[in-house]
Amino acid sequence: MVPEPTAGRLPSLTGMRWAAALLVFGLHAYSFLDLAVPHHRQVAKFLCDGGDLGVSFFFVLSGFVLAWSARPGDPARRFWRRRFARIYPSHLVALLFALGCLLVTDRLAQVSTERLLTGALLVQAWSRDPHTYLGINPVTWSLSCEATFYLCFPALYALLRRAGTERLRLAAVALVALVWLFPVLASVVAPGSEHWMVYVWPLTRLAEFVLGIVLALLVRAGAWRGPGLALATAGYVASYLTAAWLPAEFRDTSGTIVAVALLIPAGAMADLRGTRSFWRHPYLVRLGEVSFAFYLVHYMTIDTADVLLGRERAWPTPQAVAVAGALLLLSCVLAALLHRYVELPGVRLLSGSRRPAP
Repeated sequence: MVPEPTAGRLPSLTGMRWAAALLVFGLHAYSFLDLAVPHHRQVAKFLCDGGDLGVSFFFVLSGFVLAWSARPGDPARRFWRRRFARIYPSHLVALLFALGCLLVTDRLAQVSTERLLTGALLVQAWSRDPHTYLGINPVTWSLSCEATFYLCFPALYALLRRAGTERLRLAAVALVALVWLFPVLASVVAPGSEHWMVYVWPLTRLAEFVLGIVLALLVRAGAWRGPGLALATAGYVASYLTAAWLPAEFRDTSGTIVAVALLIPAGAMADLRGTRSFWRHPYLVRLGEVSFAFYLVHYMTIDTADVLLGRERAWPTPQAVAVAGALLLLSCVLAALLHRYVELPGVRLLSGSRRPAP
């Protein structure tokens, strides 16, 4: 048996969070900074176009970490209060930051009451309209999904923790298969809205979150059987790169789901056993701790710079790399400020805990 989930933290998983956030940043930087050289543009597309898969990693990781850190006998209301404290203050400040970016770039008139309210309340992902679910700070559609996951977690965890090892293993296989099946179903039941149903709709993304819960329960029970961390990391890199050849709706969710389901438990097992883990490096762990704040601010940082520098311009590759690096650094600075002065105080004040929520 491995230690109880309250026995310690899993720093390798925190380090992995930074890598996933960096994938999303790479996608958005590539999307805005149009390279002038066609060959370089193709290389950038190959390396960055799958950055959407970072969100899939976050969803599975979210289920895993919440199940791993679940407190016996913890009332649902207390759990929801901690999640609210962890997410909402930073979300609101990031929303104000996004409004400020729109004001600076003379686009505030685009903000409708619907977009403002659905975004502020984190219900935007339930709308099929891209103008609504992308809203004001586009990346927060995923927080709309997370809010749904948090509402469901107490009941899901209570149900799954009673399941035996074999049922958990069957559930893991079934959930992976379901993620692969959703794009097929979407083409039949939601023609014209396939992207929304597969990538944005909270109910379809719930499968990845539940998969994370199942994986955590298997690890906790000492029943996990999978590759070591080095092999699992290599497998993820390979699946990320090969996902570029999949149809879009498969690429954005299914492309790495098997690799994610192997990588996250491998990282947890490395921490539990004390074996070597690149992901446990102090710099990566520190960056992982601010990855949520980084995720919240990076898109509008890139978008604002793109407007101010000239949205239609084609960039020489060296200049584009330099600008992307500067935007990465600026996003990190803003994230560090948001994490220190909003996220951590919010957790302490609203949840009554001195330790950051997972």
